[in-house]
Amino acid sequence: MQDNYHDLRNKLDQLKKKIKEFKPQDDKSISDEIREIYVEIANALRMYEQMQDELRNAAHDLKKRKSSQTDVGRFYSFVKSRTSAELDIATLLDRAWNLIVVEDYDAAVKVLKKSLDIDPKNVKALGLMGLAQMHKGNYDQAMLFFQQVLTAEPNNFFALNNLGYICYKKGIWGESIEHLSKAAKQTKDRMAALYANYYLGLVYLERAMIPDAVRFFEASLKIGPNLQEAYYHLGIAETKRYEFKKAIEYFEKGVAIDPDSKFARTSKDEMDKIKPLVDPKKILNIRTEQKNGDKEELA
Repeated sequence: MQDNYHDLRNKLDQLKKKIKEFKPQDDKSISDEIREIYVEIANALRMYEQMQDELRNAAHDLKKRKSSQTDVGRFYSFVKSRTSAELDIATLLDRAWNLIVVEDYDAAVKVLKKSLDIDPKNVKALGLMGLAQMHKGNYDQAMLFFQQVLTAEPNNFFALNNLGYICYKKGIWGESIEHLSKAAKQTKDRMAALYANYYLGLVYLERAMIPDAVRFFEASLKIGPNLQEAYYHLGIAETKRYEFKKAIEYFEKGVAIDPDSKFARTSKDEMDKIKPLVDPKKILNIRTEQKNGDKEELA
């Protein structure tokens, strides 16, 4: 059993090393390794659960056979306390989170349904179910789960952030800003504040309110200076107001954080488009054409 553990431990360490040294050509092999290791861990967990059931049965059998009821009672209580519903649901929630991390949302939903069968009001299970449904694009279902979380815990910033993001995706601007502002202003959860500011930036960028979008993206970077997607969207915001030099600076900062990420690739694409436009004369021509276009529409 220890050999299996050390084997898995070595595989996981090697995988983490590969991810740190990630190259685009390694994407498929790394994804395959993640799934392979996950399956091995899942199988090991099932083995341990089976052994746990056998131990429970052995304890029950011991209770019948042993003469000293006091000793048996203490031993059985000890085993029972470690095989309780609380332990079962904790194992399920941990498994569900791992499935969400590897983007197996359908499997995560199945595990979370079992969790909610055990405890329908478990806040963490409700929140993770909302997250899984959100990633599946089932925004209406996800909203229902996050609303249940907020009914139980009105200041649950995880739920506020995700509900705000869903409202942003659905174009419900007022509710999105309301939820996200609450998470952005609090000081207890830095990660929630970071993403609340970032999501607010997305909302205002979508509404073409560029100065507000820039303000919120910058606020998110004050909390998390390595938030690559914030640099990318700052670049987009500055591009929209023809501040191409600023845009390029933001794109370059984002690329420097992780040159092989999705946001780095899109940042490079955007830079290729705007670098030829950095000449002030070209910027002036673009703005003039834009103004003339607006006048024609009004005419």
